Amino acid sequence: MAAAVVLGAAASTTVAADTLAQPRQSALERRAAEYVRFRSDVAVIEATPFDSAKTTREAHLRLSSHDSMALSSGWVAYAALVAADTPEFAEALEKEMKAKKDRKTGLAGRDAFLAKLAADPSYPRKLPGAREAMNRVLAVTAQDATRFAALGEAFKEQAYAMQRTSWGKSRIASSQQRLSEAAAYARSRPATPVPAFQAAAKSGVVAPMLASVDEAWAPDWGAHGRARGNDEPNAQVILDRVLNLAARYAVGEVNEKLVDVYAKNDRAERCLSMASLTLRQCIAATRAPYEEAFCLGEHALNDVAGCIGWVAGVDANAS
Repeated sequence: MAAAVVLGAAASTTVAADTLAQPRQSALERRAAEYVRFRSDVAVIEATPFDSAKTTREAHLRLSSHDSMALSSGWVAYAALVAADTPEFAEALEKEMKAKKDRKTGLAGRDAFLAKLAADPSYPRKLPGAREAMNRVLAVTAQDATRFAALGEAFKEQAYAMQRTSWGKSRIASSQQRLSEAAAYARSRPATPVPAFQAAAKSGVVAPMLASVDEAWAPDWGAHGRARGNDEPNAQVILDRVLNLAARYAVGEVNEKLVDVYAKNDRAERCLSMASLTLRQCIAATRAPYEEAFCLGEHALNDVAGCIGWVAGVDANAS
């Protein structure tokens, strides 16, 4: 099914807060969909009972199909949508859009804001509501990482339980065949669909209303988990990128090139790349479903939880 046409830019005129905006598709939403697909795969795997070797086979296909760069970039893009969806941050942007002409620059409203953004990419952090937006991003990230890790631990526990079953210890296809099948599955997956957001627009500022679409996009998708925060300069740079993208998205000034520049989390990408390599090496050494389950729990889920959650202080595995 073709992806629905979704929100891409704010309306050029001031509209009521309850107006639903659905302009062109947004590069930021398309990038975020790569991260949301991982969430969706986790939910499907959670709902699958451990009752045959098919369980680990299907989990391996899904979890190993995610590209490390797409997943790390997708998290930044999704985090930016979460920030743009934060009421306090949206309200601050609305005030920026209404600002009177600056005597020094001669610019007002949206033009003045974009000029400030061009001069100082971290400018959105200085706005009222930025702290609330960052806290929400960190909370969502911690909760997601907690849910990923919970499934990872469930797989490791099942690995031990499966040793008491005949099917859990039975020989399966060669590791090379299984790795080849996983690579073919990854290549065959269609483009990630993007839902139609029922976005609210006010004063030229758009909030994506993430909870209005399917469950995998909702900010509260994750499990109970507490963000401890991360004062490392690298983490703060990532949050600056998140807020910059959120602000640009909200005022209709985001495109593919800007997403490429700002939706980057190099530390997470390196960590996810290592997790993917370690998973392949682990799978290569397996001969039975219970061994496969352990590899998936440790490297396809727990390692990914650490790679995604480090910004929120959930884990320090991403080095």
